[in-house]
Amino acid sequence: MEKVKLESLSLAHSLSDKPLPPSPLIPTSLEGGKVSDRLSKLKCNSENWKQRIEQTDAKKFTVAGRLQKKAQSPVELQFERSANDAAKKCPMLEVRSANQPQLGLAKSPSMMVTSSTNSTNSSSKTALRSLSVNPEEEGPTSLSRSNSSSSESDGERNSPHNAKQNKELANNKSAAAATNVGARIQVPRLDDKETFENFFASKPKKEENVVLEISAFDDIKPTERLVSKRHVQGPKGRRAARNPLKSLAAREDISSEYTEMRSGIAERELRRLKLESYGHNANLAAEAIAGLASIEDFKSVALRSSSIPLQQMWLPHKPVMLLHVKGRTHVQTRLVEPVHTSLNRGDCFILVAGSQLFRYVGSFANVIEISRSKKICAAIVENKDLGCTASQEVILTDGKYLKERQWRQFWQLLGKKEDDQSDIAECGHADEDDVFESSLIETNKIYEYQDEALIPMDKFWGCIPKVDMLDTRKVLVFDFGSELYVWNGKNAPSDAKRAAMRLAQEHFGAENSADYADCYLNPLNYVGIVGRRENTKYAKRCAQRPEWCVLGKISQNMETVLFKEKFSDWPEVEREDLEKDYLSNGVHMVRALNGTALHKGEPYQEPNLVLEQANLGRGNFYYDTDTMRHFDVITKSTDKWQIHEFNFDAANNRDDYGHFYSAESYIVRWIYQISVTVRELSGKVSNRSTVGRDRCVYFTWQGQDSSANEKGAAALLTVELDKEKGAQMRVSQGDECTAFVRLFRQMWQHRGRKEQCLERRSEWRLYQLQGNVNEESIIKEVVCQASHLRSRSSMLLIHGSQGSVIVWHGSKSAPHTRNVAVGVAQDLIKTVPKDLFSVETANLTEVEEGSEDDQCKKALGLQDERNEYGSLLKATKSFDYQLRIFNLSSTQGVFKALELSDPLRCQDLHSAYPFSQSQLYNARQPTIFLLDDGDELWLWMGWWPLEDVKINTDERSSPTNDNRAGVNRWISERRAALETAVDYWRAKHGEDEKEPFHGIKGQVVWAGLEPLAFKALFPDWTERPDVREINEEDGRTDASISIGTMLAQMTQTEYPLEILKARPLPEGVEPTRLEVYLNAEDFQAALGCSRAEFEQLPIWKQTKLKKERGLF
Repeated sequence: MEKVKLESLSLAHSLSDKPLPPSPLIPTSLEGGKVSDRLSKLKCNSENWKQRIEQTDAKKFTVAGRLQKKAQSPVELQFERSANDAAKKCPMLEVRSANQPQLGLAKSPSMMVTSSTNSTNSSSKTALRSLSVNPEEEGPTSLSRSNSSSSESDGERNSPHNAKQNKELANNKSAAAATNVGARIQVPRLDDKETFENFFASKPKKEENVVLEISAFDDIKPTERLVSKRHVQGPKGRRAARNPLKSLAAREDISSEYTEMRSGIAERELRRLKLESYGHNANLAAEAIAGLASIEDFKSVALRSSSIPLQQMWLPHKPVMLLHVKGRTHVQTRLVEPVHTSLNRGDCFILVAGSQLFRYVGSFANVIEISRSKKICAAIVENKDLGCTASQEVILTDGKYLKERQWRQFWQLLGKKEDDQSDIAECGHADEDDVFESSLIETNKIYEYQDEALIPMDKFWGCIPKVDMLDTRKVLVFDFGSELYVWNGKNAPSDAKRAAMRLAQEHFGAENSADYADCYLNPLNYVGIVGRRENTKYAKRCAQRPEWCVLGKISQNMETVLFKEKFSDWPEVEREDLEKDYLSNGVHMVRALNGTALHKGEPYQEPNLVLEQANLGRGNFYYDTDTMRHFDVITKSTDKWQIHEFNFDAANNRDDYGHFYSAESYIVRWIYQISVTVRELSGKVSNRSTVGRDRCVYFTWQGQDSSANEKGAAALLTVELDKEKGAQMRVSQGDECTAFVRLFRQMWQHRGRKEQCLERRSEWRLYQLQGNVNEESIIKEVVCQASHLRSRSSMLLIHGSQGSVIVWHGSKSAPHTRNVAVGVAQDLIKTVPKDLFSVETANLTEVEEGSEDDQCKKALGLQDERNEYGSLLKATKSFDYQLRIFNLSSTQGVFKALELSDPLRCQDLHSAYPFSQSQLYNARQPTIFLLDDGDELWLWMGWWPLEDVKINTDERSSPTNDNRAGVNRWISERRAALETAVDYWRAKHGEDEKEPFHGIKGQVVWAGLEPLAFKALFPDWTERPDVREINEEDGRTDASISIGTMLAQMTQTEYPLEILKARPLPEGVEPTRLEVYLNAEDFQAALGCSRAEFEQLPIWKQTKLKKERGLF
């Protein structure tokens, strides 16, 4: 049987090598009858199709393509690592110090448990008093940590099961180390000489010599003798008693040491007792009580000049810093040596030097590096980060946009001599970014402070840090080579913060602490081999870190931008620039608003000042509708100080309290009480009331023309004056609340300084009136010219040396406005303040608009035509309404409207001029304002600020500063604002289908080009020639254009080719989509293809074609 099997197998093997005979069932004429032939043909055809199509040219637009085009790319990487090599990380070593700091309560030497590892090494380390670095995988040792209970052998530690347990144990240790785990404490023993014999030592008895006489024995009395002796016998079988101390010492289940658990009960109890000592019934927070108990004297603090740098410890920045931005996937921003040899043309560099900020963009830097460096510079400028006070960045590039003066400053900061003719290193290999990026990430070393040592975090060792690792209870140390940061969580113990900083300082200055022999590169000097270099050798070990390296301490929520860049998922909470906001949200997010909801508005709310969580209303009372309680505000006293640059003067004269000057700053202290009463069911105020404690608030009033030094001094001196530890509030001129104005009843605001105003008492001075009641009046001085007259208001014309007060009433002035003006003038002639008059008496005269005498006309420079201020003398409409204004903007991502409100508003009285010019121009630009002036609408368009694009007028054509996406978004916002205005008009005046756009009556005005009718809607107006120049360069004019006309232009969908090639473009035309406005014939002539063929091309090819044909 076995022989038959072998023969059959042999026959089958021989037949498999021979071709099978043709079968009569399969026709031999069939092409490709064999499967193998069919497979070979399919394989050939699958490869041949690649030869019939054109090779892709996408690579030409990459960094590698540009390098290949200019024949500048090296043949191979000037680096020892290839793309497929395994990762190399630094060995994980614990960082310990020989001089261990004593944290918390000091323990006696006998109570502290020492390590049992190699006492000889321990003694030698103590003698050297240097940093001790112990490998984690060292021999079979027993580490006596605060939360480890037993030692492990090498075999147990390396086992998979124990490795998982060790990882979980490490996580638990890191979470609990900062809260309640203390040191290992040894239980005192009976034979402990220090604990028992020293503490329970008995006092030696003094020997006394007593002399006894024989007669003294007679005093001893005899006792009865026992009649019989009683024997007591114990139970049978009872064993002899043992020594309990020996039995206790022989037990092995009793531990001789334990882990101290810090629960914090003692600290909380001490805090509670301390709070009770300040006052058992005090209704104050712990922080408030601690502040009131402070005895610190602020007068002993000497203020220093702002030009002198602060001598702070462990600042996370240096005076001169050079940041290298390199990478493609996770761009790395590293601190490198600030010398000119560190630069290369393939990356971006940022030079931070005090008041100067430079950004060098290499000619072969990739798009991601350019975008990242731009964002870092924007964050530095906005947050004044890294000790930089520059107002804008200076961009340095290769090419025609060179700036000789800026380049000289740049090279001078980097220490390059004038006779040095060396040029910037050329770009390296195209794959260099990825290789250096991954190699730099592998050098990251991250520690966690535990048990008086820096313990490596294996999860993040040699990896990109993540925000999840930042625990508020921990202290972490980040070692990036040239940067070493100690990050302190806000809930971490203070002792741990100090100890971790001490360890980091020793580690930063220790020898061979920057040893990267096991890695591919050294982060301290890697920049010397980036790019095309003649010498590619460098040292992986550094004996000491250079002086330009940073050792910094960073508190939670106070991280620098350089520290944030190391993380892969740091949240973006700062304000984004307009370009990124527009790109992220897109044009499609801009939609017109609902005009009906906009016209309806929000319910009226009374002005309310909130201080110390208490509502003060207008400063006199507040009624809470929810609890039906009435709060009366009782003023106890008011004090005022004038602020100078280095000191302050108290205003001793009470008559000067209501007079302020625009070029000065003041501090006002208000002491008040709050009386709480309830109202009865009838609505009347109850007779029962409760008066609260004395409260205090310090207002810092800053004039619009005051210097920055005085504003800063006012803030610092407020802290010195604030002995009551009350609230503090900054008040800018023009933003005064009703409660602040009520302190003076009539608040006078003069132009300039007091000395200048006293000299102008011999001249005519013009004052505008703001406010609707006598107790809340602001009288502001303006230039005495006819252009500042307003027909809807009443104004005061004062001559100090003549004692003349003229009340000028506008033709459309409201009755309550007239009454307030007359009341102010009557109080003025009664008091005759020295700030306005140089005589003892004054007289009052009232004048109506249109009936001024020659003296008044001469003082104002008034002409008969009255074209200077837009007089309403001939107007026939009623002005019993208040102007409404809405801010339309989408800079926060969503197009929305915000209605502004008058701070001195009253529900039943309308304000003639409730808003100021500063509210328009101080808003973030570009923005739009919609003004409702009764029977007419105004759309005020802002301007595109040059600060947002970081260029001046000479460089507006630079390709590195284009913001076409922002321009498209700005066009969409204007179109949406026009549509919103039309819908608002429809909601207010009803639909009118016969007229286009419902017959809307409104004008569009541009910033800096406003007509006189628009300026007359505000109490005063100052020309802005700088803004006017920007809008005129963009093609704007001061010609009147209606809202309907502009909306028709912006909704036009077709333009001739000649108009689209001309500049400036028509309103509403998006510059990046000019092809959509062409008809079919012009499209074919302009682009050389049909619209369908154009839409089939990739986006980058479409853009290239439009640039070649001049349509981009």
